[in-house]
Amino acid sequence: MALSVLGRTAVSYFKFAGRTTNAGGVMFTMYSAAVTVSTGSVQAINKKKYEELGLDWEKSYISWYVPNLDAVDLARDVSGDVIEVLGRRWQLMGSNNWYLIDGWKSLIAVDIGTATGALNNG
Repeated sequence: MALSVLGRTAVSYFKFAGRTTNAGGVMFTMYSAAVTVSTGSVQAINKKKYEELGLDWEKSYISWYVPNLDAVDLARDVSGDVIEVLGRRWQLMGSNNWYLIDGWKSLIAVDIGTATGALNNG
């Protein structure tokens, strides 16, 4: 029912794979290869909701509604999973798991830049 109202949005999903140290001794985050998830929907978060959600007014955010997915967000781990959609990269920040109610998860993501170049760049 939800997708009949919101519409589907294909998303490239990069799962957090851990941290490693490069040759210069700098730690960086590693991600798995992208997986296309086409069963969800992406919606902009209205600026009127920023204060209620505790979001930074200087940043852009989206909500990604997807059938239950074992996603890692910043609230649960050292680094959240990343998605690419609409030419931008977004880091997952937090989620609401409604799976027991209707089989869906709502994830909030913050814009971290243009979707260009390698994601693992240590």
